[in-house]
Amino acid sequence: MAKNLIGQVERNPTIPVSALHEEMQTNFKVGFSRMKAFGAKQITQKQVFGDFQKQYALLMDYGLQLMRSNVGTTFKVDVYIEPNTSSQSRMFKRVYVCLGALKLGFKACMKDFLGFDGAFLKGPFPGQVLSVVGLDSNNRIDPLAYSIVEAETKSSWSWFLECLADDPDLNASSNFTIICDRQKGIISAINQMFQNVEHRYCL
Repeated sequence: MAKNLIGQVERNPTIPVSALHEEMQTNFKVGFSRMKAFGAKQITQKQVFGDFQKQYALLMDYGLQLMRSNVGTTFKVDVYIEPNTSSQSRMFKRVYVCLGALKLGFKACMKDFLGFDGAFLKGPFPGQVLSVVGLDSNNRIDPLAYSIVEAETKSSWSWFLECLADDPDLNASSNFTIICDRQKGIISAINQMFQNVEHRYCL
């Protein structure tokens, strides 16, 4: 039964508890409550996808491993201010990652083009992934850095751009072309951080 349940959740992570309950009763000819089916689904989801809370707790270990295995990697974490200053724990707010190899590739190529975009995170902890790409010497899209933030706002875009400006030696006087959509916050954050850039918009 456990293997069947894991298979069901892997194939359809959003399967309703009622459908799962009915299917398990039909297939295995056993009676159990919907609450049992709900609990079984939660346990199975943790087995299939991992425990999100525990994974966030390992974030600093993940960053240290990235920096050890990929020399030159930048890993920055921003947290919410804890009212109790004696507390050892902090609540995650944002993380920025720029892999060393990607940074070296961008600096070596130095094409004056950057593309920005954001995408929604799915799962129990909502948020957004902000990313920036460049062009390599063959004019292929080359990822440069990404960030997981609380929402796509001027504040989160500004933080991402500040981290990025410190990384591949970009600065306020850099002259390059940016392509992006017109999502909330990105235009004003770019204008504040990089005054000399030229804007292009994707449709």
